[in-house]
Amino acid sequence: MKLRRTAHAAALAVVVAALSACGGSSEDAATSDAVSWDAAEPCSLADDATLAPLLTAGAGEGTATDSPERRACTWGKPEALNTVTVTTTSAPEPVDALRTIDVGGLEGRALAESKYQCILEVTTDAGTLSIESKFGLDATANPDTSCDRSVPLAEHALSQLKWA
Repeated sequence: MKLRRTAHAAALAVVVAALSACGGSSEDAATSDAVSWDAAEPCSLADDATLAPLLTAGAGEGTATDSPERRACTWGKPEALNTVTVTTTSAPEPVDALRTIDVGGLEGRALAESKYQCILEVTTDAGTLSIESKFGLDATANPDTSCDRSVPLAEHALSQLKWA
């Protein structure tokens, strides 16, 4: 009789464990799949299609720059003032946004915005993504340049990180 109760208790424990594993919300699963900011590989967060609208001279290879507080990758030609830098970090910049922008359903903050430059930042539970675009000579040809141009790259990067 005692053996039978032990078997029932063990079977019940297996069923409870299985139901607990299956019953998690999709939000919990999405959060657990997200890449943390310090494990991100920023040079893998952009591709030619997402960089082309931002760089007039071609993307080239990304150059990684990491520090304890952030991970970053830069594409473009600094001498032409035409670069894009994708950065992941743990927290947003402590500055007021010029405006907010919808980035794939998340709130993006335009921290700098002119025809010459955009800094777009999106913060999630997993970290903060920052896209800095310097438009170089393209700013003369397209004077209405704004952070809206950087949104497709931000959405692509957030998708790669599983932050969106």
